[in-house]
Amino acid sequence: MRTRFRYWFDGTMDRGTPALISWLALSSVVLIVLASTLVVLFTDTDAEGNGGWLGVAWMSLLRTLDPGTMGGDTGGPMFLGLMLAVTLGGIFIVSALIGVLTTGLNQKLQELRKGRSQLIEHGHTIVLGWSDQVFTVVAELVEANQSERRSCVVVLADRDKISMEDAIRARIPDSGSTRVICRSGNPLAGGPGTRQPGHGQVDHGAAARGRRP
Repeated sequence: MRTRFRYWFDGTMDRGTPALISWLALSSVVLIVLASTLVVLFTDTDAEGNGGWLGVAWMSLLRTLDPGTMGGDTGGPMFLGLMLAVTLGGIFIVSALIGVLTTGLNQKLQELRKGRSQLIEHGHTIVLGWSDQVFTVVAELVEANQSERRSCVVVLADRDKISMEDAIRARIPDSGSTRVICRSGNPLAGGPGTRQPGHGQVDHGAAARGRRP
């Protein structure tokens, strides 16, 4: 039974940031309910003076979110000890929450930096593959699109997104009204996130305009 529970728990932890946040929220609820119940059971006077179970639960919630709240607490040793326990538990939970959110944000940024996020454009030009001709092709497209208010050129190649963007920016510092977007993927397969319109996917641009360097 213990092994199956651990297997199930590990499976939920593998689901990423939302699952971790859910576990932290559940831990907060358990901590608040347990502390409030103990206060009501063992400190009748202090519990009644703070609004009963609901009042103590509210106090516990505030101490979970803000440790400084307990600075003005008064009451018996048992009540103060339980409030201290809630505060310490809250410090751990909030610290873990900050770590989880930071890790999740960093992972999302890393995914975006890989250039594999979904691309939703229309009327754009796709340049497939990478070679020295890419800079010439992109420069010509930028010049041809100067009269347009808004245009887009997508470069899809089996290279790192950041390195492609830096190389293009170094050779073509001013792209005018043309946005140059780089995506990493197999040009022959269309790459990740390239979706056909009509199937809820990206428009590859007019076939006559697409060029392969």
